[in-house]
Amino acid sequence: MLTTQQSRNKPSPKDDDCGCNDCQDKDNATQVSINTQRAALCTLLYNSKGDVAKQEAKFLGEKELYKEKKCIFLNTEKSYRRYRNFEIAAGTELLQTNDSVKANTSQLSDWNKALNTTLTNLAKQMKDLKTKFIDLKDAACKLDTSYKDKCNVSQKRAITGKGGDNCEDKPPIDACKDAGTEIEQLICIPKGLALDIDSIFQSSSDVIGIQIFSNIDSLDQLQKDLQTKSIAFEKLISDTMKTRKTEMDSLQTDLVSSVKTFTQAAIDRNTRRAWFEGYYDATKFLCCPPCSCVPVDDPASSDNYKSQTSGDCECPPRLKDCEKKICEICADVQNTYCCADGSNPPGLQKKAGNN
Repeated sequence: MLTTQQSRNKPSPKDDDCGCNDCQDKDNATQVSINTQRAALCTLLYNSKGDVAKQEAKFLGEKELYKEKKCIFLNTEKSYRRYRNFEIAAGTELLQTNDSVKANTSQLSDWNKALNTTLTNLAKQMKDLKTKFIDLKDAACKLDTSYKDKCNVSQKRAITGKGGDNCEDKPPIDACKDAGTEIEQLICIPKGLALDIDSIFQSSSDVIGIQIFSNIDSLDQLQKDLQTKSIAFEKLISDTMKTRKTEMDSLQTDLVSSVKTFTQAAIDRNTRRAWFEGYYDATKFLCCPPCSCVPVDDPASSDNYKSQTSGDCECPPRLKDCEKKICEICADVQNTYCCADGSNPPGLQKKAGNN
């Protein structure tokens, strides 16, 4: 009787589908329920396909946006490092050099002032000495005139022993035997000293001119100008570095947010794909159920029928094989988190032991 009923309700097959539209009895409660669920799933499947397409587009957009933000962040970071390294090396070195130059310039300025005072005093002394040497030269000239005066021949011969052209020489006394030579030196040396003092005075004047022309005091203003411009330059580099740092921090925050959004878009895309595949498989199952555990054509050919039937009973249980199939699924689920050797993964060993 059951076989006859099943044969009567079996739809005739078609080549272009799985038998979804071949049901002869489409008004029974089971088929109406299946159609209702299938229609709902078809709607979900259609909407899920749109969601997948939307998430695919969002994922690609977020991916490109992430790449651009990453590129901008890396370039900003590179610019920041360049300014930072330059500020640490050149900026700090420049300021430290200015401090050293300032100290050296101040010391040189003090030395220059002391040198100028010394040279000025020396030139004044040379001027006074030149006046005295001129007086000495004048005295030597007067001595030479007196020494050669004929009226002083007797004195000359008495001192030096020389009487001149018309006078007889007379040996000098022992105490004055070198007097002639000394008198000639007194006459000659002052003339040379007068020339030497002229050279010394001229040289002292030239040295003062050189010292004034060197103008070391001007280094003080140059040093101040250099320091002012160096501080301004270092401040420009430091401010730019701080600006880049602020921009980098902001871009880093934006990049982290982009990574989160990009990652969420990837997860949402995969989730929508999983939902779509689930809806697709559910719809396909409702249209063309692949379940073979329920015998349709000949229940008597089932092993379950043979094991459950006794005597002449023609109504054996039909879902025992389905129960076995579900138990097989339970076994597969239990092995999902097991390693190849049968042991639990490290993270589940403790839990497995507790159970």
